[in-house]
Amino acid sequence: MNPSLPRAVARTSIRQLTSARAVFRGYPASEAAFSILGAHITRSKEVAQQSRNKIQLRDIRLSLTHPAISFSTATPKRNEQEASMASNTSLIESAKRAACRQAVADHFDPSFTYVGIGSGSTVAYVVEAIAEKGPSVTGKMKFVPTGSGSTGLIRNAGLSVLQVPDLLLEVGFDADSPDHQPIDIYFDGADEVDAELNCIKGGGACHFQEKLVSRLSKRFICVADSRKKVDRLLTAWSYIPVEVSPMGAEYVRRELLRLGSKDPKVRTSGPTFISTITDNHNHIIDAPFPTLLLNSEADKLDPAKGLWTPDALLARIKRIFGVLEVGIFSGLNGPQVAQLGTDVEGVKPVKAYFGRPDGEVETLG
Repeated sequence: MNPSLPRAVARTSIRQLTSARAVFRGYPASEAAFSILGAHITRSKEVAQQSRNKIQLRDIRLSLTHPAISFSTATPKRNEQEASMASNTSLIESAKRAACRQAVADHFDPSFTYVGIGSGSTVAYVVEAIAEKGPSVTGKMKFVPTGSGSTGLIRNAGLSVLQVPDLLLEVGFDADSPDHQPIDIYFDGADEVDAELNCIKGGGACHFQEKLVSRLSKRFICVADSRKKVDRLLTAWSYIPVEVSPMGAEYVRRELLRLGSKDPKVRTSGPTFISTITDNHNHIIDAPFPTLLLNSEADKLDPAKGLWTPDALLARIKRIFGVLEVGIFSGLNGPQVAQLGTDVEGVKPVKAYFGRPDGEVETLG
């Protein structure tokens, strides 16, 4: 036999023994060697198949004898952690639903014509509660979304979508009219709400559209779970979302550093960490700042020491060239703007509903 045969066989795994010639690639061999090794491979395959058959027969007998046996690689501790996480998630979602249902029960009126629907994750339960009222109530209404996500929510619920530009065309324009708020009510969530109902929004990268709809609304009702309720903004939530021109993003980022933001970063998403693109084709900079004061504490304002009120920080960031909008919702609310007849934005909620894990709902405002 060719002396290369033992070396060839030794370097070939059982799975590679599909043919005799496969073993001898790169080695000179005679037809006799091929014949001998071919017989060996055939016998190896038969033995391997017999072994597999025995294993399958053993598994069948085991399943018949012990039908309740199951195998898992998860440890008891891991199972407990997963169960706890699932339970917490369920409680949070239940809290959100409770807040939304209470808010809709208190503020939704069948006489409404235009209803604003925000982009927060909680708002899905608002849409659910409204849709349950049926076409006899909602059929004549139009629902104004704040982004592609809320547009989908409205459509999937069988409700009529009306985008902001179409809304403005539909209501027309009268320079002498004091009514600049055609939307009857606006429901949305928040990333954080302080004791004065100032909010941080923009975790979903829709705060420009959310401010636009809020400005056009007579009332903004905020819905959230109780984790979002804090004494002062930037207590649990760590940053202010700032929508910026992609070309000016680095310029804005450096200006935010000058204002005292700690390591502001352009938001990224996905496994490749590409820059997040908003519905307006812009970027988002998430700018961390120290915990804010209340607007009623304006006497303590000291930017050099990192002491900002929501109103002051909002106004200062908006002055930066390249900024489209800032995720601070503060100042006046819709009814205050209507009463004063002022052109300043009225984007603060008139009331907030916070669902708690125990099923209760607490309100602010």
